[in-house]
Amino acid sequence: SFDVLPSIAAPVNHRVPVIFDSGVRRGAPVFKALASGADLVAIGRPVIYGLNLGGAEGVASVFRHLNKELSITMQLAGTRTVEEIKHTVLL
Repeated sequence: SFDVLPSIAAPVNHRVPVIFDSGVRRGAPVFKALASGADLVAIGRPVIYGLNLGGAEGVASVFRHLNKELSITMQLAGTRTVEEIKHTVLL
């Protein structure tokens, strides 16, 4: 999915949102998807697991954990905002 994301996002050119939904479970793939051209990243399965294990607090815990991982990845990449992530060139 990551391999074809840039080739989909480029011709669309922000005329419609590109939503990446491909089994994302960690913060680093969220960063990679945004840097590859996604406008949104869907995170379904981890949220369902959190809901099943801990109800609303389990869902909140999943989002806190993903945000923490994304924040660490952003710091390592030298980005401060999602907009900066979208302008990051991946090698």
